[in-house]
Amino acid sequence: MNENIITDNSPSEWLDVTLNISTFVQSPTAMKYVFKLILIVLFGFFFSSSIIAQDIPNSSFENWSGGNPVNWYSTNMNFLGFQFNVVNKETANPQSGLASARLEVVTKTIPFVGTYTVPGVLSLSPINIDLLTGTYNISGGYPFTAMPQQLSGFIKYHPVGTDTCYFGFALTKWNNGVRDTIGYSVDTVSGLVNDWTAFQLPIAYDIWEAPDTMSILFLCSNVNDPVVHTGTKLWIDNLSFIYGTVGIEGITFGKDYRIYADATSRQIRVETQFDTYRKIHLYLFDISGKLVESKEANMKSDIERMDTGHLPTGTYILKITDRKKILDSRKITLYQ
Repeated sequence: MNENIITDNSPSEWLDVTLNISTFVQSPTAMKYVFKLILIVLFGFFFSSSIIAQDIPNSSFENWSGGNPVNWYSTNMNFLGFQFNVVNKETANPQSGLASARLEVVTKTIPFVGTYTVPGVLSLSPINIDLLTGTYNISGGYPFTAMPQQLSGFIKYHPVGTDTCYFGFALTKWNNGVRDTIGYSVDTVSGLVNDWTAFQLPIAYDIWEAPDTMSILFLCSNVNDPVVHTGTKLWIDNLSFIYGTVGIEGITFGKDYRIYADATSRQIRVETQFDTYRKIHLYLFDISGKLVESKEANMKSDIERMDTGHLPTGTYILKITDRKKILDSRKITLYQ
């Protein structure tokens, strides 16, 4: 296995295109990309205050039904009796388990209609296709309330010409009739990736609140390139979220403070945005009620860290007080 690791969390044009409104550009030749991709955020409201870590459904693409991996949606379709199988189950040389997902660009000529090129798209959101109008919508998402640090997985890529693949994920939350973007991470890969190669996408959180919905999307081809790249292939396998060593219960924080795990160490991090300095006490209790760690700090617009590296794995209770008034109390889970 190739030990290279692909990492990126920088904003890109692809994020704006794919997670909001994206156009599959029509080729100036007789071949045409057949879709305009419109990702309309029509998520229902999903809520849970007790989930710390959640998994990606069918993350290794072991289970398939009706030509698609279970829980996932694709651009596989039948048009006028012509089948476009652009996402397929691959059993030869999976990275883990017995199968992986293979996305590819397929071109077919339909007599008296035209020549169409369909790129492989794989998403956790339903895809509705209308070839007669040349459009399709991706709407909805997967209910999700956790706050991972990274999306990781493995890919192989065999581009045709100068093709590029795109992949990423976004976390969102319904807020008074508006869909807020909590955070996102995207990446692109160009050039041959012949062996299974790990990727890691650290998420950039725009709002420090837990989401209610998650969306993951893979595109095997550069849909904005006027050149058609028939035969480009992208393999995907063994996806997972990385949560780090500290899990924090709950999905809301006070208006002037927030609590989260430090992404690089086994620490609890408290950030405040007070108007004036306030004396804050941090108390960490084990499950029996014994005080195992405490800190005191004068905080305004400040950050205070509590080290938990010396504590055994398990469940704890964090209490934050301001002059004996409890500002927050929540469950903390320490992992290996």
